[in-house]
Amino acid sequence: AKFTDDCKFRERFQENSYNTYASAIHRTEKTGREWYVALNKRGKAKRGCSPRVKPQHVSTHFLPRFKQLEQPELSFTVTVPEKKKPPNPVKPKVPLSAPRRSPNTVKYRLKFRFG
Repeated sequence: AKFTDDCKFRERFQENSYNTYASAIHRTEKTGREWYVALNKRGKAKRGCSPRVKPQHVSTHFLPRFKQLEQPELSFTVTVPEKKKPPNPVKPKVPLSAPRRSPNTVKYRLKFRFG
């Protein structure tokens, strides 16, 4: 692969701390509008001559990446706490009585709603 004039872009720093990149060579023939690099929501490139690819559009804004002095550590360790046996439950001194049933039975009618 060769580095050609198609690979040259003009970088602009926007007021909102984002960068935009426009082609250094290609422009719209009729109006002379610059072609900007833009990505759609799936990360694929949009056509530079598209009317929706303007420097104000969110799809053309990129955050600059600064060079890091140290390489970040790409691995991590997970520490699992030791499992402790839960204490035995304390038995109540008062004996539990069986739940009482009410003499009046309540009937529920089911309603089916479709749609």
